[in-house]
Amino acid sequence: MRHRNDRQRKRGLEMPGGLVSGARIDEVLPARLSKPRGGRGRRVLSWARIALVLLPLAGTRPAPAAAPEDPRDSGGVDPPSGADVNDPTAPLSLVQFRDILAPDVPGYDGPANQLEIQPVLPIGRSQHIPFAQLIKVTVPIATSPDPGGTTGLGDVEIFDLASIKAPWGRWGIGPVFVIPTATDDELGQGKWQAGPAAAIIVTAVKGLQAGAVFENPISFAGDSKRERVNALSITPTVTYNLPSGWFGGYSDIDLEFDWENGGEATIPLGAQVGKVFKAGTVTLSASVETAYLVARPDGTPRWVAGFEFTWVLPSHPK
Repeated sequence: MRHRNDRQRKRGLEMPGGLVSGARIDEVLPARLSKPRGGRGRRVLSWARIALVLLPLAGTRPAPAAAPEDPRDSGGVDPPSGADVNDPTAPLSLVQFRDILAPDVPGYDGPANQLEIQPVLPIGRSQHIPFAQLIKVTVPIATSPDPGGTTGLGDVEIFDLASIKAPWGRWGIGPVFVIPTATDDELGQGKWQAGPAAAIIVTAVKGLQAGAVFENPISFAGDSKRERVNALSITPTVTYNLPSGWFGGYSDIDLEFDWENGGEATIPLGAQVGKVFKAGTVTLSASVETAYLVARPDGTPRWVAGFEFTWVLPSHPK
């Protein structure tokens, strides 16, 4: 059994893209864990197990195809398309549930898991602010691996993005904040953090979305015994929207560069497939993904898998 220092505990698992998806490997994995304790932990929570049930439902009623113009930007209230749901800069009201599972963690006896609950609240344009804002709150419920596994609340993240429409797509800038709310040292970094965030999504090619969300929170207060935090996370978006609501593309597990450790990189390579569909009058989205970490810090798993389920709310700002 390897004992890990606080710098290693900062690394982990964060999951699917940017504002509505994206998973950092430093949010769930033992890279952040403290010295293991004795005893057995709770069983891993894995929403991925219900993917086989939810995905077949996707054939019920497909979401409408993407329109040439975004109806929300012109004041319309048309149902969102697959392109809208997969765009991390689109002004959609939604709640996303995403689960990231690391089935084999080096130096531990079991898997690690993180369930993220992510409400996204868009704020419409006003007389004084001529662009929409997107506020996303990420509430993680993490399970660390055995021995000494524990389940509890992780650090809460708040992300505020100014979403600006352009002829080629959308872009935005804003701040990101991390609040040290973890119920156990193994599940968080113990630091108050703030830093810049930005996003760019190109939609010039019909059906294709390409871009990324960038976040770099930096610690400025908190437990003096915990190491400083300064890491850049990049959530990629490369998605092709197919007819009938299906979509596929590059996995949106985060790339990460730890500036406190010489820019040490976590680079995943993977794929994602899913579907946007209707259940009555409700728009839903479900997807599965997997990624192989071609570059990773010591103690980080080679493989991760994820499942996302998104409930799109009916009202959106103009």
